[in-house]
Amino acid sequence: MEGRRSCIWPVWGILWLLPLFFMVSCKWDGKSPQYVYGKTPVVEVGADVLYAEDIKQVLPLGMSNADSTLFVERYIRNWIQDILFYQNAIRNIPDTKDIDRLVDGYRRSLFEHEYQRRLIEQKFSSEITDNEIEQFYNDNQGLFVLDESLIKGLFIKISNKSHDLSDIHKLYTQMDDASFEEIEKYCVRNAARCDFFYDSWHTVAELEVLLPAMDKPLETILKDSCGYEFKDEEFIYLLNVSECVLKGGIEPLDHARARIRGLLINSNEVAYIRKIKEDLYEAALDKNRITFHNKKNQ
Repeated sequence: MEGRRSCIWPVWGILWLLPLFFMVSCKWDGKSPQYVYGKTPVVEVGADVLYAEDIKQVLPLGMSNADSTLFVERYIRNWIQDILFYQNAIRNIPDTKDIDRLVDGYRRSLFEHEYQRRLIEQKFSSEITDNEIEQFYNDNQGLFVLDESLIKGLFIKISNKSHDLSDIHKLYTQMDDASFEEIEKYCVRNAARCDFFYDSWHTVAELEVLLPAMDKPLETILKDSCGYEFKDEEFIYLLNVSECVLKGGIEPLDHARARIRGLLINSNEVAYIRKIKEDLYEAALDKNRITFHNKKNQ
């Protein structure tokens, strides 16, 4: 905090003096600006005003006094140039119908988007049920064909100079609690890396980056649940695959669950907004709020 204060206060001195010059030199069209109460004007161009507080908000931290002063001067100059260019554009584009139409359309889309967001937030605050997820998964298997194998298991990276290597060779493919405990103890003492992922799926690419360079891609040597060992000059890499779904197989439900949830929410959102629009349309018809000049459009 002290470092920042020492940089900003000298700049504040500049900001207090700049209005004396800019407010006189930049007025040009006689328009009166609407000042913001409590803010300190630095420069105005026509009805547009730049305030000292606004400049302070964009002033980068950690600048020297000289750099801060230069930043403020450039910021003010760029602001003035942008305002003058905009005002000149207005004067030179007398026909603004197309621009007004675009602005109105953009404003309307912003309102619609925000209203839709709030409606959906209120409607879908509760989670999609597991039954809905499972039903969608079972009915749409074609959507879940894998383009890369998935793995569950254990990965260990240890120095090839570690003690008791034969022990870890025996243990790393075991799947009982006692073996897990022994593996964990061994890895705390010896392993450069140890990842238990028996309860979560990893892609082949995620595992391949942890392994040494190989003649064949890992994808091509995976066949089923079993242990794999790889070596380089410094380390031994042990991979135990407890579960494997190969490329071309069906993505497991527990891996696809989050994506299915998103798909269902999106689908429900679309149907919900469509129904609201239909209800509004029917209500407006009932109250004679819509006038059709060409009955075919109805």
